[in-house]
Amino acid sequence: MSTTSVLDTIGNTPMIPLRRVTEPGMATVLMKMEAWNPSGSLKDRIVKYIIEEAENSGTLQAHQIIIDASSGNTGIAIAMVATLKGYRSRIYMPETKSVERRKIMRTWGTELVLTSGADQNSHIWAVQEAAKDTGTFFYLNQNGNPGNVLAHYHGTGAEIYDQTQGRIDCFVAGVGTGGTLMGVARYLKDKGCRASIVAIEPDDSHSKIEGLLHFDGSFVPPIWDRSSISEQIRVTDEVAFEAARRLAREEGIFCGPSTGAILSVALAKARELGSGRTVVAVACDRGERYLSTKLVPE
Repeated sequence: MSTTSVLDTIGNTPMIPLRRVTEPGMATVLMKMEAWNPSGSLKDRIVKYIIEEAENSGTLQAHQIIIDASSGNTGIAIAMVATLKGYRSRIYMPETKSVERRKIMRTWGTELVLTSGADQNSHIWAVQEAAKDTGTFFYLNQNGNPGNVLAHYHGTGAEIYDQTQGRIDCFVAGVGTGGTLMGVARYLKDKGCRASIVAIEPDDSHSKIEGLLHFDGSFVPPIWDRSSISEQIRVTDEVAFEAARRLAREEGIFCGPSTGAILSVALAKARELGSGRTVVAVACDRGERYLSTKLVPE
């Protein structure tokens, strides 16, 4: 396949069946390899979609700085896409997030503003304040922009349906903004697929499972619709990190702890459903951006 830009390689990610972490009698578990998008996460999809929609509508101007709040992956995706398209960018991120994320963003030329780690939503409050200056900034607003959902509806959801030929019994993904879950759930519903939709969140607001939101009542992403979800499950850091390590050692797939959290629940659902059924789980991002964390043994 020929391409004209790195942006052309976003999406159309493969699904890999897990062989060694599953057991006889379990449902098939397929990993949707969003970690293999060019900047290393599923956030490439939404950033490209939202920016190009804003370009087409004229709401994004050449002089504006693209800004958003991010725990890392959206910031990295913005840094890559903005650089390729010739825009400046600024990302607000809690100081507690991994140092690798900072380095990747700065390598692509974005400006990084670190906010307090005491509040899991400090970066959101900071970017909302900055976004009041609409002349200077274009606020991508991943938590509230409908393009987040639509990118996954037309992209991730459609791909999963096609790749499974509509034979999917359970979809498991993490809750960050909720865009992946909302988009995929809506697409499967529109296709008449009755798969259960399982949302994963950390069990604590100070969790080290970067990229996932703990629903403590202080902030709910505007695009989140609980009625689209069959079940919402909390996972501990210990379970998430161990599952991510197991995925690397047994399946050769090196992803971050959010993927580990998703995998732990996907395996439990596969045991419940039994053979002949299919569970699809999202592999969110690459493990290399967690080398300084407890994901990697010393």
